[in-house]
Amino acid sequence: MADERNPARTKLDFLYREVLGEVAGLVDRLETVSTNLDTAQQQIQTVADTQQVLPQQLARQLTATLDATAKPIHQQHQQAIQAMLDATNTRLDRLAQEAAQCARITHRAARRMTLIAVVIGGASGVLGGLLAGLALGQWLIP
Repeated sequence: MADERNPARTKLDFLYREVLGEVAGLVDRLETVSTNLDTAQQQIQTVADTQQVLPQQLARQLTATLDATAKPIHQQHQQAIQAMLDATNTRLDRLAQEAAQCARITHRAARRMTLIAVVIGGASGVLGGLLAGLALGQWLIP
C-alpha cells in the first residue's frame, strides 16, 4: 500500500503543482490586468481633465484668433475712411477757394456797378439840372 500511495501521492503532487502553476499564472494575469486598468483609469482621468479645460482653452484661442483677424480688418477700414476723408477735405478746400474767388469777383462787379450807377446818376443829375435851367431860362426869359 505504501508503494501504491507513492505514485498517487506523486500524481497528487503533480496535480497540485499544475493547479498552483495555473493559479500563479492567473494571479500574474490578474496583476497585469489590474496594472493595465490603473493605467487606463489614469488616462481616462487625464482625458476627463482635458475635456473640462478644453472649452476654456478653446474660448481663449477663439478670442485670440478673432482679435488677430479683426485688428487688420479694423486698420484697413480706418485707413480707407481716412483716405476718403482726406479726399473729401481736399475737394472741400478747393470748393471753398473757388467760392471765395467767386465772392471776390462778385464784390468787384458790385463796386463797379455802384460806381457806374453813381456816375450815371451824377451825370443824369447834372444833365437834368442843365435841362431844367434851360427850360426855366426860356420860360423866364421871353
